[in-house]
Amino acid sequence: MGTDDMELEGATLAPVRERLARRRTRGAVSADRNFVTALGRGLMVLESFADRSVWQSSTEVANAVRLPKPTASRLLQGLAAMGYLHYSPRRRQYRLGIAVLALGFAARDSYSIGDLVRPHLEQLADEFGVHAALGGRDRLDVIHMEVCHSKKTLMTLRLDVGSRIPLAGTATGHALLAVLPESERRLLMEHLRLRHVKHWVDISAKIDEGVRQFGERGYTWSVASWRLDINGVAVPLTCVEGPPLVLSCGAPARHLPRRTMDEIGRRLIAVRDAVCAQTGAHGASAADAYPIVRD
Repeated sequence: MGTDDMELEGATLAPVRERLARRRTRGAVSADRNFVTALGRGLMVLESFADRSVWQSSTEVANAVRLPKPTASRLLQGLAAMGYLHYSPRRRQYRLGIAVLALGFAARDSYSIGDLVRPHLEQLADEFGVHAALGGRDRLDVIHMEVCHSKKTLMTLRLDVGSRIPLAGTATGHALLAVLPESERRLLMEHLRLRHVKHWVDISAKIDEGVRQFGERGYTWSVASWRLDINGVAVPLTCVEGPPLVLSCGAPARHLPRRTMDEIGRRLIAVRDAVCAQTGAHGASAADAYPIVRD
C-alpha cells in the first residue's frame, strides 16, 4: 500500500472512529428503562466488526466500544457460542460468524424492493458513469442497501452494500430528512447538531437548502459535500411499506456538473414513479418512520 493509499485509508477511517467514540461511552446506549443494556452492548460489539478490521482481539473490541475488557470478553464468548462470531485460538482473535451472514441476507430479502430498483440503478450507473444506490437511514447515517457501479469508468465511489455515509451534508441524507414529519426532523436535527457542533451553522443551512430543493423540484443535490469533492443527487422513495428509502447517484465533483445532476434528478423521479407503479403501494405514514436512537 502506497503512502497516498495509507493517507486515504486513514482519512476514511477517522470519521468511523469518531462515530464509535460518540456512540459508545462505556456502553451507555440508552436511558430507557425498558432497554436491555446487555443486549445493546452485545449488538455494539457486533457492530464494531463492521467498522474495523476483519479480525479483532478482545482488547481491540473493548477499546472500540469503550467497555471494560472483562465485560467485552464475556460478550464475545457468548456471541461466539451462538455462532455470531468465530474465535481463532491461533490468532487469539474474533471475526464475524456465519449466523451474522444469515441475518444479513434475511434483512436484505425483506427489502425485495431492491430487485425492482436494481435494473434502473444499473442503467443510470452505466449511462452517467456514476455510483447509483438505494439507501435507508440507520441512526444518524445512511446505509447502502443496493449499489451499482458504472462498468464504463473507474472514476466511481468506493461504496458497497453496507457502506455508510453521513445523514447531514449529503444529498441522500437531505432527501431522507425532507420527507420526515416536522416533529421528527426537528428531533433529528438536534442530534445532528450535537454530532456536528463545530460546523453546525454551515451544515444546518445545507440541510435547509436540501429540504427546499425537494419541495421545489422533487429531488435534492449536493455539491462538494461529504468528502469535499463529491457531488450527489437523490430522490426519496416513500411508496414502500416501512421507513422511507432513497434513490441516489454520486460521483467525483468534476464528473458530475450541476446540469447533469438536474438530468439525473429527473431520471430518478421517473425511476421512483415506475417502482411505485410496480408495487402499487402507498406512501409511508409518519408512524412508519425510523425511531430516533440517540447517538
